[in-house]
Amino acid sequence: MNTIPVVTMTAAEFPLRKYRARIWALAGFLCVFLAACNGIAQAAPDTECPSFVEHNPIACHSERSEESRHFFALVELSNAGILRFAQNDRRWPFLLRMTNNPYEATDNIRRLTRPLVLDGKMGDPGWKSATRYADFKMRHPEAGQSPSERTEVYLAYDAATLYVAIRSFGDEPKKIRAIATTGDDAWKDDWAVLCLNTYDDTLNSLFFLVTPGNVRSSGTLDNDNKPQLTVDMKWESQTSVVDDGWIAEMAIPLPILAFQGSDRVTMSFKVARFISRKGEEENLPEMKLDQREYEHYREIVLRDVVPSSLPASEVYRQGLENLRRDRLQLHRLGYEEQLHKWGDASVLDYLIFRSRELKASRHPFHFQQAPEDARVAALLAAMEYASGKRVGNLDQFLTRSGTTSFLVIKDDALIYEHYFNGYRKDSMVTSFSMAKSFDSTLVGIALDEGKMGSVHDPITKYLPELSRRDARFAQITIQDLLLMSSGIRYDEDRPYRDNDVTYQATDLRQAAMEKTAIVDAPGKLWLYNNYHPLLLGMILERVTGKSVTAYLQEKLWEPLGMEYPGSWSINGDQDGLEKMEGGINARAIDFAKFGRLMLNDGQWEGKQIVSQAWVEQATQPEEKPSSYYEDDPFFVSQGHYYKYFWWGDKRPGGKSDFHAVGNKGQYIYISPQKRVIIVRNGFDFGIPSSRWARLFYQLADGL
Repeated sequence: MNTIPVVTMTAAEFPLRKYRARIWALAGFLCVFLAACNGIAQAAPDTECPSFVEHNPIACHSERSEESRHFFALVELSNAGILRFAQNDRRWPFLLRMTNNPYEATDNIRRLTRPLVLDGKMGDPGWKSATRYADFKMRHPEAGQSPSERTEVYLAYDAATLYVAIRSFGDEPKKIRAIATTGDDAWKDDWAVLCLNTYDDTLNSLFFLVTPGNVRSSGTLDNDNKPQLTVDMKWESQTSVVDDGWIAEMAIPLPILAFQGSDRVTMSFKVARFISRKGEEENLPEMKLDQREYEHYREIVLRDVVPSSLPASEVYRQGLENLRRDRLQLHRLGYEEQLHKWGDASVLDYLIFRSRELKASRHPFHFQQAPEDARVAALLAAMEYASGKRVGNLDQFLTRSGTTSFLVIKDDALIYEHYFNGYRKDSMVTSFSMAKSFDSTLVGIALDEGKMGSVHDPITKYLPELSRRDARFAQITIQDLLLMSSGIRYDEDRPYRDNDVTYQATDLRQAAMEKTAIVDAPGKLWLYNNYHPLLLGMILERVTGKSVTAYLQEKLWEPLGMEYPGSWSINGDQDGLEKMEGGINARAIDFAKFGRLMLNDGQWEGKQIVSQAWVEQATQPEEKPSSYYEDDPFFVSQGHYYKYFWWGDKRPGGKSDFHAVGNKGQYIYISPQKRVIIVRNGFDFGIPSSRWARLFYQLADGL
């Protein structure tokens, strides 16, 4: 984050030698003046600042007296003037250190008076006045190290276009890989990519990638800063391979971007370059692998540009339509072709899998309507979702965070119900791992009905084949599976790739019975494991004599008054096992009804669907040694816990909050003390899962 942008200037534009004496005199005066102002500012009356500006008294001057605000304004102006001068000449780095300017990481990149002509060689003289960056750091394979090859980035803009040039130096230009012919394959070549957050809000960003062969790809990045949705945005690029590397130029029209304002527009960016023959990726600014990448993006300011009329949701809507077409095409392919083209899991994968139908209830239940949109929006607006970043406008935040459904129920009344990014009330959403919480409840019902003996039964009582393969399976109980502490291996990396197996295997029963291996004693360590719900699914099949879907239909879907049909995805043929780890497809409003059942201790309209004792046992905390969670602070010191396929959030004074969570940010959040249910669905998390849980907890507090 310490990169200093340097503006290259000709002698005619800035005659440094001629005015050197005057500059030294001015700099000296400003140093003295700045020191005086800082001294007065430090003596100004103290007031409490928000935590995100405690390091920066200037940013907090609006909270101080009228007199001190004037002094802080003068300090800001003095600092800014020195900063701009220091940024324009690297021979003056002490000025940057001297200013201690709060906006040091925000760059006013060069504004052009005419459009640039792209030729792939930076031949337009206008590039000479662009803002230059060169402080790249390796991200892979040795994070934080200096790259093996130099890279430079040039940024400029005019009223309607953002211009980017990426100069990739290399000592072996003949080995530069440029064989891709489509955007889908571009990531296999050498490439350079601009990642652009047009709102500077640490939420999802856009990417613009180009290869040395001028093959392009563009779209959105997910919460982990990885490619998510592909969108064919209308932008230009030119590239060329030269004697000492290759050059990429981009012209990105501002009208294709959604952003706020026009007089002063703050965005943030990173640039990455991949060297295929070395397997090396380098980034500017440096990305800390133990921290969220979006929070390291570098800020830039554009002034007096054409305002955007594009809704923030438009790029997501286009991307989701492209994803839908892709998933429907995959559905028609054979299994091996599907695996080759699948990529990351998505909320539309239910279009690929076969499924078993869940029929709408004959007696649909409808929540009482009591809208309090303004109250919910006001409560959330003041909350921080990242350091120094408040929710603000709720519609914009939910749109930008990849949310598709957001529902809030308080005291059995639906007080907030809105849908985003092209979704509606009747749009299908997938559960991902929220399905595990349904699995747990079905196990509780089977126990209540006497179809299973106890959570302390060994799993080999129901799956004896396992003990014939390894006698140690007899030591694993139903409870060990529910607590994610069986000691069964779960390794996402090669050679096992257990995550891929449990998600994509054509025969999930075979995978659960033959791919599982014991690596630790049961009950010793918590380890999230998708083989557990598969094993429980097979047990439910055997003790009920029916498919898990049929059992769900009978015990939950029908009695809870689900007003829409749904489905449960299966792998393989029509006799396949349900995707117990995450394959229930339904509407958000029906997921909320499952939350209502759990909020009411398993009772529904006077009838006990699952015993109160089970709900208590499944959702409320019990003390575990820190070693059980391998000293993970999320569990050990931040008030969280894990029970029978539910995530818990300790709340003093009574019952704790708990929630179901699924990949890409699917949530059913229940606060028994506050009588609140929150459902959030999305095509991406948007923010880290722990931050969603914190927002839900705080919202329940405020209602």
